[in-house]
Amino acid sequence: MGSWGKEQERPVVRAADVLSGVLSGAAAEPARQIIAARVLLVIEQQLFPAHEELVLSENTEAAVREATAAQWTDDAAVRRWLAEVLHDHASAYNDHHDFFDDDWDYVDRDRHPVWTLLELSPLARRLRLLQDASAQSGAGLGRTIGVGAHQLGHWAADRSRPGGAERRALAEALGIHPGWLDASRDQQPDVQLFRFQACPCPEPGAMTRGGLGREETNWYESAAEQAAAVHWCDGCGQPWLKDSKGWLMPLPPGEEQIPYNGSLADGSHPAIYVQHRSLDQAWPPVLWRPPHHPFKKERSRTAFLVPALLTSAPKPLTARPAAAPRRRQRPLSYIRPEQRVAANADWCRTCRALLDAPTSEPGGPWVLLHRSERRRTLSTWSYPSEQDALHAAAHMAMQSLTDDDLAQRLFADQAHAQVIRRFWELNPETDLFEVAELVPMRNDEF
Repeated sequence: MGSWGKEQERPVVRAADVLSGVLSGAAAEPARQIIAARVLLVIEQQLFPAHEELVLSENTEAAVREATAAQWTDDAAVRRWLAEVLHDHASAYNDHHDFFDDDWDYVDRDRHPVWTLLELSPLARRLRLLQDASAQSGAGLGRTIGVGAHQLGHWAADRSRPGGAERRALAEALGIHPGWLDASRDQQPDVQLFRFQACPCPEPGAMTRGGLGREETNWYESAAEQAAAVHWCDGCGQPWLKDSKGWLMPLPPGEEQIPYNGSLADGSHPAIYVQHRSLDQAWPPVLWRPPHHPFKKERSRTAFLVPALLTSAPKPLTARPAAAPRRRQRPLSYIRPEQRVAANADWCRTCRALLDAPTSEPGGPWVLLHRSERRRTLSTWSYPSEQDALHAAAHMAMQSLTDDDLAQRLFADQAHAQVIRRFWELNPETDLFEVAELVPMRNDEF
């Protein structure tokens, strides 16, 4: 079983809580798939330490891609799905490394402690995570509410439930509103902690849009993750993913490139990456913040400040306001490039950025985009990069996809390669948009 204790249990319990809060009752769509894959990876890193990172990533990606909406119906369904995935991966892990039941790293499919953790109800997880965030010991918290530490342990292990008076005392000791510990919520995950209409930080700012992780083409196995956009809150720096209904969901640990508006002395823009707070700490970071202790010893337990959200009565998620109807714009392409950019700039972010693009000296790398159709001769356009070529090709493809809702959503998120693939899917008889060789040109010549 290897080394397994509170250091491993804490991120697993929190990961299960995040998965349930994000996935319960939701469709298996790209934004949630990205979050699920990252959170599942956190658990598998604890459970399968002998596996290489690449193997773990591939396994979690594959498991999430195969998930169905029925497996994410509610908290119990999410936990069943999670247990089934880990059972299957445990067998593969033991077989791959030739581990047997007396080996240190063997993962027992029946007796490993992780299976007990996955059976915890939302109430038990809630008590564990709140106690951990408050940095209170079981004995100390028990004395505060007038029960023994063993009784608190029974509640946290899901062997019994607190009574009404005990729930109110627990809420007061933890600094939260009693409604969060009400018996009616015992089986309900706290989805309110993972889905927001706007960033809940004290001073929310505008959102800066950036890419998810590496920018290299085909870096990720998942097309959704390759094309996903991160929305950074300018007020607190929290990264968010947006689902198809417009909900913001906090992005789990990973390396993302932070958008940077400044520039270096040579005019270039540095690539700045950030490693999010791990799931072994109170999460999501935008809600939980440790107090400032300038003289506090390192490695001591940190009591996080209770989020304002938890000091008020829990409210159900309200339906997002319907977006104002807007006339579908028809992308333009059969005009001069500078006219095309200006015409599309009022509704396309990339075109707006191109309006202010500097003019470079001759000799820079440009991309030729070849476009061929039946009964047409070969047409060629040139662009400063493959990304810009894909952007222009997506504009052209959208001329015939303006009534396709999926293409509209993809284009709104600037998922250009996916728009082109959608065009090919709906128009299998055509041969369009081949990125060809690089040629030297100036920025004002395309």
